[in-house]
Amino acid sequence: MKEKRWRVLIVDDELRIGMLIKKLIKWNELDMECIDVMDNGETALHVIKEEIPDIVITDIRMPKINGLDLICMTRDISEKVKFIVVSGYKEFEYAHRALQYGVDDYLLKPINENELNTVLKKIYDELDMLENKSIEKREMQKKVSESKQIIKRDFLKNIIEQDEDLELENAGIPLTGDIYRGIDIKLDYVDYNKSDKKQDRLTVERVIAIVEKILKGVTEEVLICEKENLHLYCLFNYNYSQRKLVKNSINDILSEIKEYLIGFELYEVTIGVGREKTEFGEIRFSMKESWRAVENRIKAGTGRLIYTGLKTGDNGEQGKDCVEKYRENFWSSIESYSRENLEQCINQIYSNFMLCDDMDFSMCYRVADELIEMFFERIDMHQEELRQVRRRLQGNCQHCYSIPQLKNLLKIELGNYLDMSREAIEAESAKPVRQARQYINQHYGEKIVLEDIADIVGLNPVYFSVLFKKETGINFSAYLVNVRLEKAKEMLCSTNETIAAVGESVGYRDSRYFSQIFTKTVGVKPVLYRKLHS
Repeated sequence: MKEKRWRVLIVDDELRIGMLIKKLIKWNELDMECIDVMDNGETALHVIKEEIPDIVITDIRMPKINGLDLICMTRDISEKVKFIVVSGYKEFEYAHRALQYGVDDYLLKPINENELNTVLKKIYDELDMLENKSIEKREMQKKVSESKQIIKRDFLKNIIEQDEDLELENAGIPLTGDIYRGIDIKLDYVDYNKSDKKQDRLTVERVIAIVEKILKGVTEEVLICEKENLHLYCLFNYNYSQRKLVKNSINDILSEIKEYLIGFELYEVTIGVGREKTEFGEIRFSMKESWRAVENRIKAGTGRLIYTGLKTGDNGEQGKDCVEKYRENFWSSIESYSRENLEQCINQIYSNFMLCDDMDFSMCYRVADELIEMFFERIDMHQEELRQVRRRLQGNCQHCYSIPQLKNLLKIELGNYLDMSREAIEAESAKPVRQARQYINQHYGEKIVLEDIADIVGLNPVYFSVLFKKETGINFSAYLVNVRLEKAKEMLCSTNETIAAVGESVGYRDSRYFSQIFTKTVGVKPVLYRKLHS
């Protein structure tokens, strides 16, 4: 549990005695180390000031500064230093007086090895006990501090996520200032395809440190919590007298974050600022205003403060209204697997935003969410995969900080999934035809009828017939004839089998019928074909 070795300074005006003491100490067993051996109190005091040893073993009578004065002077530097006084019988009275100075023990000359190490072991145990208590205290303080941070974070999360009023007396957060205000610090990836979770963590911690440092002197309380997609929500509480300083501090926060981010070129930062509230029950409104304000960066741009406007309303419903008149065309493009029509719908929806200047542009993100929901309602995908895809895509949308960027993301991502879905459907429809062709290639010499093949691939014969012709370009019976006659041509050229034997090998038991179908399809009789190609 101990974090270090105890450090010992030895002081004796007879250097040889000092060196003897050093030699007698069992350093490793006691987990101690020697700082130095000094021969006068003045030099020893200088070392004590510089090194702050844990234990000083000192003689009583020394030049310049004697042992008792050294103890007194050290007490002004640190109360924690332990002293062991070494004295002769003639200096016993000095040693007795030294005990009144808070000396931990004394030894009589000549020094006895066992006594020396026994005294040091006793002090070692005392120091160890104090160190353990100190470590436990620090750990407890850390836990208390972390618990307070968790309480603050969870309290702020509840404010953001819940609509009902929160009771101050149940919160356990001493918001004693006159004014409440929320800000949303939004970090956007410059390229959302190049996220770095480790760097995100370091950056978020640095931003939190910046906020706490700047607001520490001008607010009563600061609460911070991190939400997904690199939103950092901050609620602070301050008095009327600090209003101007707080406003300036918000500007300072933005400036310092931007300066910090210059070295990475990974992020853009924007701060949305909610309005001041004087009622505790209105805190959540300031937080939501800051969130809505920061989303307006999609029109106003990043790297700035955006103060909430006066526009209100349910953006979720407004987002649905923006999409409603294109809903049928959007669904139609999905059902027909037309990427061109899908992209055209997205262009038309977002063109309305690009042509306007006076509106709440946070709706751009609500529209994106609605389009994603609509799209995946019509796409066949496993539920867990669907959940992950939607979460990733909606997260990427939250890192788009311009309307063209958001629009292009939706066109590319939804278009790619539409293509993948079409290819999957085509592959699925081609599978039974692929199985049928494989069966024919392996069993062309046997009796084969369409109904049997349809049964093998698990389809209705009529549907299978239509599907087969769609995939291959010819009907089933023509395909079967082609395969059999290609095999027959190979045998005619490479074997001396009779025409009847060749016909039977490829599924024709009647040699006359085989010759007729061969002549009709190939253009020459089997016998002549063999002569021409032998």
